[in-house]
Amino acid sequence: MRPEKHNCEERGCSLIEVLIAILILTVGLLTLAQVMVIATNANALSGRMTASAALAKEQLELLKAAPFYTNPASITTGSINPMLQVGGNLDADVTVGPQDFFQYYDTDGQPLTPNGPSGAVYVTRWQVQQVIAPGGNGTLPLAMLRITVRCQGMADMYRVVGDATLITFRTANIG
Repeated sequence: MRPEKHNCEERGCSLIEVLIAILILTVGLLTLAQVMVIATNANALSGRMTASAALAKEQLELLKAAPFYTNPASITTGSINPMLQVGGNLDADVTVGPQDFFQYYDTDGQPLTPNGPSGAVYVTRWQVQQVIAPGGNGTLPLAMLRITVRCQGMADMYRVVGDATLITFRTANIG
């Protein structure tokens, strides 16, 4: 028996069909490339945010570990540890006497010495505010610490997202 013949003959793809297939493939690959760029940028931002938070926590731990008074026998405003003296600014580098209220770090999170913005990726700034007693009757052995870490090289739209800010209170251990 002979196989039956069909009325339509076999033919290949036309040039237009090939061009349409290439166009669809190109659009898909370009979309995939854009997704890869977005994912890479998001990953870099996430890494910087993690590093900022770690540097802020490190500074917080340093300030919490410092003794509140240099001489616990004399608990006056003048005997407050220089690390916890009132001062600092979260938006500018401030130095009061020998105490800097800022620190610059390189890409690996290592402190830069001398402490300056040249080559810095992160800047940690902190502020210490003395807490006033209710009714304004002097200060308490209590300080509010605010710490901010900013990533220097971030685009403006990511600057706030890449910041880490911690706020806590620090008290003296008296008695």
